[in-house]
Amino acid sequence: MQFQDEINKLYKKIDDLNEKLKRYPFILEENEKLISIIISSINHKINYSMICKNTFTINDLEKEIYKKYPEISETENYFMFNENIINRFKTFESYQIKDGDVLIMNQKEKLNK
Repeated sequence: MQFQDEINKLYKKIDDLNEKLKRYPFILEENEKLISIIISSINHKINYSMICKNTFTINDLEKEIYKKYPEISETENYFMFNENIINRFKTFESYQIKDGDVLIMNQKEKLNK
């Protein structure tokens, strides 16, 4: 009976931990950490802070930005960090983007025909 009580306690603990995990939008793998990134547009219409992983890419980030600002989802945008254009498929870590850094969003100019 003592072993059964211990097993029941462990199952309860597993259930509690699973419930806690469901509340968080991220599962951190080894060497991953959460960082806060600030996205600001050149025209200052967008100023948005977002929690993400150091392993995220601009491609990951854009999905959330376009949910918040659907009006810009139809434009061609690019992002800069330290005056360099960010490749949308490289990780933030590869650019040494860290907690609290600001990414500048800009739109590509449309060619008039």
